[in-house]
Amino acid sequence: MRGNNTLATALVAAALIVILISNLLDLRRAHADLETALENQKSALVANSKAERQLNALASGLNQLALTGNQNASLIVATLKQNGVSIK
Repeated sequence: MRGNNTLATALVAAALIVILISNLLDLRRAHADLETALENQKSALVANSKAERQLNALASGLNQLALTGNQNASLIVATLKQNGVSIK
């Protein structure tokens, strides 16, 4: 009877170890996937920041033209304002 208890305990312990190792591998794979997603988002964020700076510079220049009396620039600024776009 004692041998059966020892065998049963060993099998349960082995099963728990297998489950824990499987979970650990799943967590490591998920962590790697999250790191990859984060890296992809970083490169997109850099590109978006660059585009935002360029658009801000363009809008600022357009606003300066409008302030100096350029009618085309004034028309564009007015249209942007009508569409809810404010220029700083």
